[in-house]
Amino acid sequence: MAIGWFIDDSPSESFPIYTRGNVGEVFPDPVSPLTADHTWHGAGDVGIRDFMYRFTIDPDEVDPENKLMFEIFGGYMYLNLSVARLMGARSSGMTPEMVDMGFFGSSSALPPYQPRPKDEDAEITARVDALMFSWMTATEFPKVEELSEMVESIVQNRPDLESINDQDLIQRMRDMMPLFAEIFSTHSEASAAASVTMGAITGLALGFGKPGLDLRIAGGLGGIASATPSFAMWEISRIVRGSPTLTREFETGLENLADRISELENSEFDIAFDNLLMNFGSRGPNEWELRSQTWQTHPELALALIDRMRLAGDDQDPQIRHQEAQSRSSEALAELRAMVSGDETSAGTLEIAVASSAVFIPARENAKTAIVKVVHEVRLAALELGKRLASDGRLRHEGHIFMLQDKELEEGIEGGMAQEAHGREEQYLELFKLTPPFWFSGEVPPEENWESTETSYPDRKVVQGMGGSAGVATGRARVIVNPADPKGLEPGDILVAPITDPAWTPLFVPAAAVVVDVGATMSHAVIVSRELGIPCVVSATGATSRIPDGAEVRVNGDTGTVTILS
Repeated sequence: MAIGWFIDDSPSESFPIYTRGNVGEVFPDPVSPLTADHTWHGAGDVGIRDFMYRFTIDPDEVDPENKLMFEIFGGYMYLNLSVARLMGARSSGMTPEMVDMGFFGSSSALPPYQPRPKDEDAEITARVDALMFSWMTATEFPKVEELSEMVESIVQNRPDLESINDQDLIQRMRDMMPLFAEIFSTHSEASAAASVTMGAITGLALGFGKPGLDLRIAGGLGGIASATPSFAMWEISRIVRGSPTLTREFETGLENLADRISELENSEFDIAFDNLLMNFGSRGPNEWELRSQTWQTHPELALALIDRMRLAGDDQDPQIRHQEAQSRSSEALAELRAMVSGDETSAGTLEIAVASSAVFIPARENAKTAIVKVVHEVRLAALELGKRLASDGRLRHEGHIFMLQDKELEEGIEGGMAQEAHGREEQYLELFKLTPPFWFSGEVPPEENWESTETSYPDRKVVQGMGGSAGVATGRARVIVNPADPKGLEPGDILVAPITDPAWTPLFVPAAAVVVDVGATMSHAVIVSRELGIPCVVSATGATSRIPDGAEVRVNGDTGTVTILS
């Protein structure tokens, strides 16, 4: 199969190194044409430029034909590693390797940094340092809350999409793009700030020979929007657990479960589930992709998660575990404070870093949530348009709307894109058979480097990754590759996954620990695991292949090791 998708980009000559690290968490699958236009080729690039031009790079350094940070190759989203590393290369207190560890999991898996002409530019360094200093001393970041309120207003005032005309549906989709750009700029700043502030705590902990202490300090921060749906699902799972009738329906199986439950007329469950879909309906697997299913469009996805959560005993209440994580955080902070008490500079650094981390780590996740809601508004309008075009033959299938670029939507209304969209989807589905290389430099790798193959790993009893959330847990490994099909995961199991986005979060609640193939200290799996107080190991390369489903394993979130016991 030839590598390529008609919306693919060309690699930058000036900044040639790209990686799937970090961006693979939100785009694990190939990118549809409509998603590319409405996010990365359009508003996403505008948003990241707005932030980066204020931070690490000058406009005249960017190749005119390239996007700044996010580009598509072989249908898969890549992040420009060369540009991302500038934060470390052009500041006084960081290095490119520190950026790698914070965002991509391991510097050893990536090529060395190649210095750029402006790395020694005094004006740029002063600009970068000034912004980093503002983050370290920040006690609030109100922009995220302001934008979140704006998004909530748009969601609450959504028009009846079935009653507006085709062109107004297209306009609604386009109206979301400037807001996406603004939120993404803010999200990018919060992400960078979170890595800088958390990095300061990590540096102090390592300096005193206490790895893992920083992870405990970062636990139980509160206000993490991506963890909130789990708390709501927990309450619903208690309703199910306390109702013999509902329990019987869940135990019968997930097929037609929504219809069977609706016939029961259990008002407590119905109200709680309706509220879940109303408040968190934008969530779902691969939720940044417009083509993906969400809890609102496919409620059975949420029911599948509740089905696993209902098996957990009351002692696994995520609110209780969150409070325990907060207690461990206080103890760890007191321990580190005692260590730095004789050093005025270190003591001061610790205090401002702890305060600013508590601002920016939640801000990063909350901005992500706002982005997902904006994407969902575009999705709903697109689905309505696709349904109409398919009903009268202007498209062969309603899902083919996602195979159109933004500039082709009017032609789609006229009925001129049916054959083209059909052919594109056939090509698009073929892209799922490919495994994108983790990184490349200069040229897109040839076909043989993309084909899916079974990777051979040595027969070792220890899988080494990075500690993300502190603690140790032992249990049965349950390898789950799709959060929409979590069958088999039971309370106390170790969740082993290839990658996680917020749609996985409810599965963290019954799990004793989480192990992820990829990820870093700022990844979603880490932040939510800390919030729920469970051990987490990320960047455990090949874990889903090396750890047998059902094996007994021990997860050490402090050292980043996963030991296969049997």
